[in-house]
Amino acid sequence: MGAAAGAALGAGRAAGLLLVVLLTMPGARAKCGESEYPHEGLCCVLCEAGTFVADHCSASHLRGKCDPCKEGRGFTAHANGLEECLSCRQCKEDQITLRPCTLTQDAECQCKQGYFCADEGCEICQRNSQMDPDEEELALNSTDTADPGLPNQGSGALVWVIPVLLFGLGLGLLIVVKKLKCHKVASTDKDAERGWISGRMCSCDATSLDSYKVQEPTQIIVKDLSQSELRETFDVFIKEVPPQQWKRLMRTVLQENDINEIISKFPDNREEQSYQMLLVWRNRLGKKQCIIKLLDALRHIDTRSYYNVSNTLKCNNIVSKVEAED
Repeated sequence: MGAAAGAALGAGRAAGLLLVVLLTMPGARAKCGESEYPHEGLCCVLCEAGTFVADHCSASHLRGKCDPCKEGRGFTAHANGLEECLSCRQCKEDQITLRPCTLTQDAECQCKQGYFCADEGCEICQRNSQMDPDEEELALNSTDTADPGLPNQGSGALVWVIPVLLFGLGLGLLIVVKKLKCHKVASTDKDAERGWISGRMCSCDATSLDSYKVQEPTQIIVKDLSQSELRETFDVFIKEVPPQQWKRLMRTVLQENDINEIISKFPDNREEQSYQMLLVWRNRLGKKQCIIKLLDALRHIDTRSYYNVSNTLKCNNIVSKVEAED
């Protein structure tokens, strides 16, 4: 009877030890909750809106150190795991500020009177080409300087003369612009033959990059980046890569589940979604390899965006390129 009891006790201890081992295995850990974010195998509690993660947690299901954003300079609209706040939007000269930037919401801008938004995010304002009704009436009244007995003849002449003059002026401008464009393309093609690495591309017009036929670099060198320089570099990718190509670029490293999880945590905020995805790139590849991998993948996905991004990073002294030797 004593031997049987001892055997049962030993079996119970073995089963308990096995259970502890299974629970501590990485695969046995539960996924992070909706109010948590993953960091180095831990599940840290998200910081509240208006703050960012200054120090990550040291144990799962705890919150690290959260510092507030700087008023008027940065914000976070939702609970987050960001290592720094999102930059506040700065309204341009042709815009008015509808709502200033606070700790939890970005600034809202609106085009000034006489301008209208040319895109969905109202980043570019264009002058309204339609003449104001009062200005139109004033222009018509200013033509009444002819003989009072012949008012209809003067107005009728203006109706025909103005369109003819505008047509002739527009045709002349079109011819001049066409000649200048041809001259510009010819000169930039000659510069391109001397090599893209020469540094002249920093001042080129991004709209003409498709016409360049340059030698692809065999090596991209990335400098040691500070946290602020890395954020500025990520902002260049977020700004230049078209939204319809973003997921395709991210799938180079991220799984579809990773992308969908980040989107679900930050709905209706594409900039924050994109930044969170790039942070995963950095955590998996490191700062330098992350930038090199992003550029290499973008070169195969969207050539125009690749030239815009790489040219901007080169002008900002973030990257340098080494051409293939003959």
